[in-house]
Parts: sequence; C-alpha cells; structure tokens
Amino acid sequence: MRVAHVIPDLARRSGGPPVFVAEAARALARAGVASTILTTDLSGPRALTRIEPGDVVAAAAGLDVRVFAARAPRRFASSPSLARALARIDVDLVHVHMLHLFPTLAGGLIARRRGLPYVISPHGALDPYIRARSRLRKAVVDVVAQRRVLERAAALHVTTAEEAELLADVAPEVPRFVAPPGIDAAAFAGDKRAAAAGFRRTLLGGSADPVIVNVGRLAEKKGLDVLIDAFARLPDAPRPWLVLVGPDEAGQRELLQRRAAALGVADRLVLPGPLYGDDKLGALAAASVWALPSRSENFGIAVIEALAAGCPTIVSPHVNLAPALAADAAARVVPLQADALAAELAALLADAPARRQLSARGVSFARRYDWAAVVAPLADGYRAALARSRARRSVPA
Repeated sequence: MRVAHVIPDLARRSGGPPVFVAEAARALARAGVASTILTTDLSGPRALTRIEPGDVVAAAAGLDVRVFAARAPRRFASSPSLARALARIDVDLVHVHMLHLFPTLAGGLIARRRGLPYVISPHGALDPYIRARSRLRKAVVDVVAQRRVLERAAALHVTTAEEAELLADVAPEVPRFVAPPGIDAAAFAGDKRAAAAGFRRTLLGGSADPVIVNVGRLAEKKGLDVLIDAFARLPDAPRPWLVLVGPDEAGQRELLQRRAAALGVADRLVLPGPLYGDDKLGALAAASVWALPSRSENFGIAVIEALAAGCPTIVSPHVNLAPALAADAAARVVPLQADALAAELAALLADAPARRQLSARGVSFARRYDWAAVVAPLADGYRAALARSRARRSVPA
C-alpha cells in the first residue's frame, strides 16, 4: 500500500503532529506501507518564515519528503504547488493531518476528486476546548470546505477511545479507528546520570535541588499558568526548580515570566526554550517530577516520553490518556486546580519511595507505546478504509 501524508509543516517547534508523521512513516515501512510526505516550507504553526534544514523533525531524515513553497495567504499555509503534486501522485490512500489549513483541506478535496480514500487525523483540533476557541475564523473555513472534507472521509483517526467520545458529534457517519502514536522506547532507556548532571550543570548552575519539569509548547492550553501557581505554593525546604522546556506560542513566555515574578518565584523558573535529542533527554533525566496540567490534550506523546524516561508524572484529567494512566497507577491524575496540584507535587517531592514506584510503573506503561507495538492499528485502519472504498466502487450505480 502507498500512502501520501499531507501536513502543513514538518517543523520541530510544531510539536507532536510532524513527529508523528515522520516516525509513523518509518514504522509503517516495516509494516509494508510505503509513505510519501507532502508539506510546505513554513517553519511552524502560524509561522510566516521559511523553514531551515536544522528545524525539520529529526525522524524525517531519509524519508520521501516533498516540500512545496507556501504562498499568500501564508498564515493559511497556502501552497498551490502542493495541491498540484497531490493531484498527480501515485498512491492508494491519502492521510490528512490537522485541520483548518490549506494543505489539509486540499488533501481531502483532491483525494475525493480523484476517487482516493482519505483518512483524517485531527491531532486535537476537534477537541471541545479547541473548538471553543477562534470560533469565527474556523466557522468561516468550516462553512467553505472543512465540514464537507470531514463528512466525506473514509475514516477519522483518533489516538484514544476518549478522543473518539469527544468527537462523537463530528461527522458521526464516518468510521473511526483508534491508533496511538508511538515512541522509540529504547531511546529513553539506559543510565541517565550523566545526562542529568549535564543538564543541572548547564541550566541550574550545578544545583542538586529537586526539579519539576514540563516538556512541550509554551501554550495556553497546557495549563502552565496553573503549574506556576502550584509551584508558588510549595514549601521552601528543599526549594525546587521549575523548568518549562519548549518553544513559545503567542507570547506565553513573557506571560509566564510575569506571573512567576508576581508570585515571587521568578528566580526559580527556568525557560530554556525548545530542547531536542540529548538535551531533551537530559531535562527528563534531571526531573524529580514531570507535570502536565493541560486543559486539553488529545493524547500527549510528551507524557509517554516522560514515562519512558522514568519520570514520576502528574497529569490533569483533561489529558485523554488520564483514565488509562490512573487504571495502571502509572501517573498521578490531579484536578486542574493549583491547590490540588501543589499538594500532589509536595507529596511526591517528599516521598522518594513513591517516586521510584511511580517511575517503574510509568516505564512499564510506556513500553506499550513503542512503535513496534502500535503501528499495526494504524496500518489496519488504512487497510479497512481502502477496503470500504473499493467495496463502494464495486457496487453498481
């Protein structure tokens, strides 16, 4: 089977979707599915600058990636040349990633015109919290094309059963299939003491104090404001650090710094920007606790990475993985409230045996999401969509 993945960009700063596409393409190749990735040359979500080679997700190296110039309106990731390539490419199925942008709309419309089945991965764009935001802009796009693209898809790809429930009102006649994203579990294993020491030396002046870490975009939906509020409520002895790793989104860095200053904890807040590769592993290795009090998270691959690295982890109930994590006691699930989060952080920081137990359970949980284990549902979802499409075409008019 040959699949064309259509995604607005492959920039590292865009977070999960580009990583998912590149790593899935590698795993799918081992499952007998050949992938071509069609994308634009933009450097990230809502970015208007061209991407540099070093800004592309590392997993894309060596893959069949075809990059097309974005044209005005670039904020919409408009790319007529991408659309023309999609109209000619020889594939069996199109996989459209993300919504409300030109490449994803074009992917569905052109596939439909060619009689090709297409699968849509919303990557959280249809979660109720996200749908409630930017309603006017998305409503215009929805009226023009997005609703039609969704309703004519061969399938919607979701990453958890919880996400499927949240999207029950979206194109209800379209079949869903659940296929989680994966990780290379081996990349997070092994002795991490040197990585942790390097991180502490570089960013914390060699401090041995406890460290609370979050890795991801500095975005409003991530609940980092609540995390800072909780951090400010922690006791001073031992006085921890709060390290928020990730690219800034819509000026969140400045807002978070001002909030920390107002609460008197700015001197213990570290915002190093995005970290990749060994630098990110160092941040995870140094974490006494990893926390994500997100307001909305369709999956949370950063959570799986933290668990795989052995980080004792806290999440909010709005992370769609939360029920599975709670069922296995692999992470603590805490209400999205500063007082509750502060209490849980303080309890874990004071209880080394509890952290070790949580770490062991988290590592075991994360192993389920190695790409070798999770690629089959994705490939099977493609095959089912293709089979339904062929069956419909074989029925006489």
